[in-house]
Amino acid sequence: MGKVYRKQRIEGVTIPAIIKNGQYFWHNMAVYEDGVVSCWEKVDLSDVPQKLASGKLSVGVPNHGWLSVFHCCSLKIEDAKWNFDSKSYYKFIKETVKKLNPEMANIYKTTDREKAKWNKHRVGFTADPTTFKLAGGLGYRMLDGKKMNIFLRESGKITLTMLSCYGDGTFSVGGLGEEYLTMEDIERLFAEGTLCAAPECGNTVSFGVLGDAKILTNPDLSVSDKDKLEEIRNDSLKAQNKPDALDLCREAYFAYLVEPCDFYKERLREAYEAVPEHQRCYLGDMDTRDTDYIRILYTDEKREV
Repeated sequence: MGKVYRKQRIEGVTIPAIIKNGQYFWHNMAVYEDGVVSCWEKVDLSDVPQKLASGKLSVGVPNHGWLSVFHCCSLKIEDAKWNFDSKSYYKFIKETVKKLNPEMANIYKTTDREKAKWNKHRVGFTADPTTFKLAGGLGYRMLDGKKMNIFLRESGKITLTMLSCYGDGTFSVGGLGEEYLTMEDIERLFAEGTLCAAPECGNTVSFGVLGDAKILTNPDLSVSDKDKLEEIRNDSLKAQNKPDALDLCREAYFAYLVEPCDFYKERLREAYEAVPEHQRCYLGDMDTRDTDYIRILYTDEKREV
């Protein structure tokens, strides 16, 4: 008998969550209709209480603690009012699954045999979500997208929410209804101050169903609105399978390496400085980051071959 496998698409939603891994991290946690939960790793419903008990999955951040919001800012939490304890948060997760799957049918349970198999092969699994919208028309066709954190100011309230960009060039923002937006709309919302990369020091921020807190920000760890807007533009291009600023910068880098003259160096400088500062570390691998770009553009060091 030949070996085979199949793939299956399982839908779900994201809910606010906090992961503790040395420090606290904001997480748009995926909860799927089969009971799988993505808390930086793939777990099933029966595993969630253990994650809560260990503190890796947290229901809040203690006062004076710092919460890292990826590609936005770090927030020092003050005067927090959190809505859940571990027991009620687990109940909320189960209720979320039940809304997706009222019959609670085909709920996934990881067996000891599976755990032993993957531990033997040193394989770890995540269940990272792919955001999507329905394309419309006939059938059930999905348009995949990319998601990111964003802060929404509306009616005097600041909420940490999620912005999604899709393969047709449209966007959605949690808290702004179901209307799809254009890039021009996103630019306008930033210009108006409705969207921002980081709140101001002393603001009270809503963390959705988890609760709210007064916060202090570290300006050194905050992304500028200008860079955040460029990140959104880049992610939209990637969702549309078009080259973004990072792709163009890498092309300019390789062109310079082939012919290291002033013309290609200036082209590389323009391309590098067009990449949002907080995304430049992704130009290389995890070890090199953007160090060779910096060497070429801003030092007199020669490359060792």
